This record gives sequence, structure tokens and C-alpha cells, in this order.
Amino acid sequence: MKPRLLLAAPLLALLTACMTAPPAAPPTPAAVPAAWRSPLPHGGSTTALNRWWQAFDDPQLARLVARAESQSPTLEQAAARRRQAEASAAQARAGLMPQGGLGGQVQRGRALNGIPGDSTQASAQFSASWEIDLFGSQRAAAAAAAAQAAAASVDWHAARVSLAADVAQAYVQLRLAQAREESAELDTRFAEQIAAWGRQQQQAGLFSATDAALLNTERAAAAAARSQWRAEAQIALQTLAVLCAERADTLAAELAPPAIATASEGLALRRSQPQAPGFDVDALPSQLLAQRPDLAAAHQRWIAAVQQQRSVEAQRYPQLSLAAMAGESWLRVGGKHSRGSMWSFGPSLTLPLFDGGALVAAGQGAQAAADEAAAALQAQWLVAVGEVEEALQRITAADEREREIDAVRREWLGIAQRSGAQSQAGLQSGAQRNTTYRNALAAYDAVLSVRAEQALAWIRLYRSLGGGWARG
Repeated sequence: MKPRLLLAAPLLALLTACMTAPPAAPPTPAAVPAAWRSPLPHGGSTTALNRWWQAFDDPQLARLVARAESQSPTLEQAAARRRQAEASAAQARAGLMPQGGLGGQVQRGRALNGIPGDSTQASAQFSASWEIDLFGSQRAAAAAAAAQAAAASVDWHAARVSLAADVAQAYVQLRLAQAREESAELDTRFAEQIAAWGRQQQQAGLFSATDAALLNTERAAAAAARSQWRAEAQIALQTLAVLCAERADTLAAELAPPAIATASEGLALRRSQPQAPGFDVDALPSQLLAQRPDLAAAHQRWIAAVQQQRSVEAQRYPQLSLAAMAGESWLRVGGKHSRGSMWSFGPSLTLPLFDGGALVAAGQGAQAAADEAAAALQAQWLVAVGEVEEALQRITAADEREREIDAVRREWLGIAQRSGAQSQAGLQSGAQRNTTYRNALAAYDAVLSVRAEQALAWIRLYRSLGGGWARG
């Protein structure tokens, strides 16, 4: 008994030393700042990322995002890839367990196995095998497959975040185009009225042909802008239809904007844009970016590459397996029967000796793949920080521009209202009033553009922070 114990002790120590512990997380790159350089938008209300779209003042946006997530073929592809990776991981784990099976055979013939005459032979057996995996090659391969499955799952979440951001971006662009179309329609009306007044002045000899032609040119430019924004609205609508996997005509009826004011209503604007919520970015870069799916996926792929490298290295050492078999056989010849039992059990050990350097080269390739995955993870950290910093800067710039331009818009709106009242009182000509209206619309267009930039900057921040995703 004692000699057996002495032999078992080194084997147990060897098995314990060869267990494949998961690799530690790689250090965060030194280039990642300890704090954000850009100003943080603390002025708004704090909103959880997973309720981001509900925080917008437009419930239609949240509904579109939900519908896109439930119908998108892109998400279905990502979900299918996740299921494939999970199945591969389960298959790799199964390789760690003993394998067994039943087999049977029946034969009827003459001179079977050298036995004279007609005979019937039958056999049934159970066989089992188990690779001990002394140096952890299969365990490391299973760990690599599990990490790949985790990366595929996170990729699915990344696809959700990207799809939601794409839908929101297209929706903002649709509402911007519709609002700009309304503004351009009103501007075209006023420009037509001014051009008609110019032709009257020319006929009366009070206006030169050149001045009248310039007014008509401005009318044509306003009409061209109206056509452009109509086209932009149709393009944004088609983009939404593709993202939501729906018919464009169905969405057109659902997302139809309010009707444009009639000519008698003057400067009446009815179409609006979604307003982005405020989000308090108060976490450190390394903490806040940890929720980005692309970073989580890159980390899992680095783990998979390290485990795969361990698996390849372990193949250079001895492989031990156990095999067992037990069965029964039957023989019938000329009305006589015979029966026998069979069994076998034993280990087998293989040691690679000469392979022309194939295993060494495979190990070097696996090490290079692990180094590549580590570098890709480090690079992804830097990209993530840059994207967040850019989004924060855009939000800050849009906030500042919005305050200034909105003040100008309010001034022009007041001037336009006073001009309309003076025109009704006969204190100002219709041409003067329409010119003032056009100036007010120009200021309003600038506000529309800045508000869209502000919303798109918040959407960019949502995407760069990894969105509101949770493992599921």
C-alpha cells in the first residue's frame, strides 16, 4: 500500500499544478485618463442608461427602438451567432467527461470467421474512454470556447446598442427634415409673395429688371430648399423602415408630421423635434467604460486567446487516457449454441517525439494570437475614451450654441410678430413683413439644426458609453 501511495502523491501534485486558472484582467492602458478632460453635462436630470429612450420627450422614439429590437434581422443574426458559440462551448466541455457507448452486431452466413458450415454470430458490448488531460490541454480549450461564447453574447448586446442608436439617429434626422421642410414651405410662400410684389413694382416702373430677377432667384432657391428637405425626410423614413424591418408606407402614415399652416395663418410653426435628456456623467473613465460591450467582448477574446495558447502548449507533453470495454458474444452452428464474455481495461500514454517542429510552431502562433488580442483590447480602450471625449465636447458645444441661437430666434420672432401687427395696421408693407418673416425663419432653421446636433451628440454619448445593456 505504501509504494502505491508514494506513486500517487507525485501524480496528484502534477495534476494540481496543471489546473488552468483563468488569466487575470490585463491592466488598463496608461493612456486612459484618470478623469474626463471634457466638461461634464451635469445640468440635466440624471437618467439611467437603460431608461434612456423613455427619458426623451418623444414616446414615439422609445416605441420605434423597441420594435426594431424585436424585428431586426441584424439582431437575429447576432443571436444566432451567440447560440452557435454557446453550443461550441458545451461541446468543448463535453470533451472533458468520460465517453461511452453501446454497440451490437448480428451476422448470418457460411464459414464466418473460419467456422465451417452455416452459422449465426452475435455480439454486444459497452465501451468507454476518458482522457485524463494531465497538462490541461482540453480544460484550456474548453475555457477558450467558454470565453468565445461570452464574447458572442456581449456582441449581441453591442448589436442592440448600435441598433438603438441607429434608430434614434434616423428618427432625429427624420424630424429635423420634416421641421426644415415646414420652414422651407413657409419661406417659399413668403419669397413668392415678395417676388410677385417685385414684378408689380417693375411693371409700375418703380423696380429694375435686375432687382426683380434677384427676388425671383431667391424664390427659386427657397423652393429648391423645400424640395431638398422633402427628399431628406423620405431618405430618413426609408432608413427607419430598414432598421425596424417594416414597410416604409406603414411608417410614413404613423410618423406623418402635423400639416403645414395655411397661407392665412402667416408664421405658424407646428412641427417639433425630440429633446435629448440630460445625463450626469460622474463616473471615472475606467469605471464607466467597463460597461461597453465592445470592450467586454475584446476582453473575453483575449482570455480565449490566452487559454487557446495554453491548450496548444499542453499538447507538447504526454497524453494519458483510460479505455474500458465489456461485452457478450453468441454463436450458433448446426443447432448448437455457445456464449462467451469479454472485457478489457487499461491506460494508454502517448508522448510526441518528432513532428518536424509543428507543435513548437503552433505554440508560437498561439502566443502571437494572444499578443494580438491583448493589443486589440488595449487599442479598444483608447478608442472608447476618444469617442466619449468627442461626444462630451459635442454636447458642450451644442449646449452653448443652442443658448445663443435660441436667443436670436426669440428676438426675430418678436420682430416678426410686431411686423405682422404693423402690417395689419397699415404701418408696414407686405414685402417688409414677408422679409422679416424670412429672417425669422432663417434664425429658426439655425435653432432646428443645433437642436438636432445636440440630440445626435447625446445619442453618440449613449453609443460610446455602451448604452443601457444588461446580461440576459
